[in-house]
Amino acid sequence: MMEKALLRRRSLLVLGSLCGASLILPSRVHAQAGPPGKALRILVGFSAGGGAEQMARAIAPRLELRTSRHVTVENKASDKNEPAGEFMSKALTEGSVVAFLPTTTIAMTPPREIFPFDSRSDLVPLTMAGTFQVALIVPRAANLATFADYIAWLKAGPPERRRLGTSSADPYLKLYAMMIARECGVDLEVVPHKTSSRLVAALKAGSVSAGISSVPTLLDHNRDGAMKILMTSGAKRATVLRDVATAAELGFPNLELQEWYGFFASSASPPAVAAEWSRLLQPILLEPEVVAQLATLGLDAAPTTQEEATTLFKARLKIWAEKTAAFGMKMPE
Repeated sequence: MMEKALLRRRSLLVLGSLCGASLILPSRVHAQAGPPGKALRILVGFSAGGGAEQMARAIAPRLELRTSRHVTVENKASDKNEPAGEFMSKALTEGSVVAFLPTTTIAMTPPREIFPFDSRSDLVPLTMAGTFQVALIVPRAANLATFADYIAWLKAGPPERRRLGTSSADPYLKLYAMMIARECGVDLEVVPHKTSSRLVAALKAGSVSAGISSVPTLLDHNRDGAMKILMTSGAKRATVLRDVATAAELGFPNLELQEWYGFFASSASPPAVAAEWSRLLQPILLEPEVVAQLATLGLDAAPTTQEEATTLFKARLKIWAEKTAAFGMKMPE
């Protein structure tokens, strides 16, 4: 997963545009989508091999069955040194492309910093795919059995114990670290890393004592025996981590944070086209096989109508604005 991990979140380049209402016929099994003779594309804005790609690949075969079209999953990690804008401009012209994105990327990435568009106004949600949580992980060698043990250990030890690593420089992870610090009454030094593998290497080396990232990003590291997830941020326990308590269960309701992945198109897409894509994707996300696969990757399937996704999307942007303001962080403008 996510690298098996969500390797890079600065990924607004995954935008796809659905151009021309005639490109998608009514959403039924074997309905046609996209230009004649052209494969469908799901764009994922993270490096190959990560959790986002695996999620998309769990969905793609079912989309193929429903459209009788070949479906490809494309990765494109974002970097200021890469021609992201050029890539995006080309993607916008494709009538057979959709984007698979987490809400954290859209809410917390400065518009036009890397890409020639504002993701919050130039993207239109098609459907929520599923929800994911943030997790806190420590080396098993630290012999910390619970989140309470971790907090007590921090408070009882030297300042260097309070170095908290993240799997990327994404603002939402920094914000969540600040939330942990406030709720637990400790000063934490946030140390960003470029990938989850680098975060885990830092944990093993002892340069940070704990780390945070999305559950999908940290799952494989939790499974390999060297690391242990002590807490997750959801309203209820993640399907794939039934033995791990949530922060709310542990007495920290203000640490609840649950985000989601969804499918997006360009806001320039004809409404009828976006609506057809939404109706096409929703039943796929309800298929038992897809639900089970996504759950093992840390995503709890929760498809919605396009109208519901739009309402939820706007609500997430508002919540992030409120959270960042509460901690003196400035939202992207």
